[in-house]
Amino acid sequence: MKIKLNKYEKQTFRDLLVLIPMIMVIIILSRSIPDGTLRYQLPASDVGEKAIALTFDDGPGDYTEELLDGLKQYNAKASFFVIGSKAEKNPEIVSRAFNEGHLIGNHTYDHIRLPLHSVKACEESIGKTFNIIENITGERSLYLRAPYGDVSAYQLKKLDVVFVSWTFSTYDWQGKDADYIYERIMKKASDGDIILLHDTKKETVEAVLRAIPELQEQGYEFVRVDELLSRNGEKIKMGTPYRWCKHERNAFSF
Repeated sequence: MKIKLNKYEKQTFRDLLVLIPMIMVIIILSRSIPDGTLRYQLPASDVGEKAIALTFDDGPGDYTEELLDGLKQYNAKASFFVIGSKAEKNPEIVSRAFNEGHLIGNHTYDHIRLPLHSVKACEESIGKTFNIIENITGERSLYLRAPYGDVSAYQLKKLDVVFVSWTFSTYDWQGKDADYIYERIMKKASDGDIILLHDTKKETVEAVLRAIPELQEQGYEFVRVDELLSRNGEKIKMGTPYRWCKHERNAFSF
């Protein structure tokens, strides 16, 4: 059945075809616009021309200590975005990771999807986790990885944290095997990347520890997220979901 539209309906339809994409672009751009407020500036880190930040979410888990053993063996640094409730139950693992030079970041207390909650509820979950991290490490963290990478434009402006997004995912959370994760790392990795991984997956740990020495042979070094973002002496701001930071270029946040 063919539907006939009058001239006013046709014009409305054409207007919508233009308006909807514009709205979508505005929403996407608004998510990446920082609040413009400088909170602090780290001194420029001693990071070379080929650097990668490995980031691990959802831990500590059953395989975190195996991963830490491997990172220590290869003198590689990483960033762990811990779930507060898990960190609370496994403080010795968080303490070990911190003492061995890794960054401990926040992944909320119980893996909540931020846009589904009020700013106050998000602040409570995030703040509780920062307190747990500080009680374990003696240091106040400022870095947050939003569960699922989801955060509203309003929350970007209101939550007083440095948001860490990622350059690419290994999709290890989909149950991929170690070969798939390894191949994706080796195929996609380049200077300035922030790679999304999970230390709760045995296959991930196996793949990462296989990839690290091979990438090191190619000249890559593995650094913490804060070291990567400050490599060019850039001022780090709250409300910006950082995705990568290449040598001699500003950290990218779109």
